[in-house]
Amino acid sequence: MTDSHSSNNHSQRSSHEGSEGSSDSRLVEAHSQLAKNKEEPSEGFSSLPIVIVFLFCGFGFWAGVYLTRNAGGFSANTFDLDAPRLVADSGPKVFEADLAKGEKLFIQQCAACHQANGLGVPGAFPPLAGSPWPLGNDERIIKIVLAGLAGEIEVKGAKYVGNMPNIGAGLNDAQVANIVSYVRSAWGNNAEAVTDVKVKDIRKAIGGRGQYSPKEILDAHPLETK
Repeated sequence: MTDSHSSNNHSQRSSHEGSEGSSDSRLVEAHSQLAKNKEEPSEGFSSLPIVIVFLFCGFGFWAGVYLTRNAGGFSANTFDLDAPRLVADSGPKVFEADLAKGEKLFIQQCAACHQANGLGVPGAFPPLAGSPWPLGNDERIIKIVLAGLAGEIEVKGAKYVGNMPNIGAGLNDAQVANIVSYVRSAWGNNAEAVTDVKVKDIRKAIGGRGQYSPKEILDAHPLETK
């Protein structure tokens, strides 16, 4: 009885062990088959990553060109809508007097004596409104602004002993042209504007000379009579 039971147990264990061995064999075989079907890794670069690299390089190049052309030198004012805009230089520009700038300069430099309305101060500072001194030949007023005028003059029948400083010495040619052009056109005055080139030529001609006397300036440029 005992021997028969032991024999049965041995048979069952053998059958179970055989079954486990068979399962392991099938797993090994399946793994071997999968290993055979799997592609081995290869060296080098695949085409898709290279295309992506070139795309990124191209985008970077385009971005650099765009910024160079449109960033305004990376100035803080580039995207400020209220900031003054630079105009592309297309060659020499013909000077046009800016009367608004001329008026501002006149208020800063001249109004203390000649007043903002151009009427001056009776007995002290001569008027410019309706005066023949800034009108007519523009060289007269340009020279006075550049070098100054000291001595007695007569304007509209009234005499003034003045000492006008050379305010133009501290201004550039365009500023002098703007201020002179404003005086020649304001308060009912009606004379042509002057150019920065004319101011430059006169400044060069007179050099760093001192103030003109009334006689000296009138001998060179007499007042025009109507």
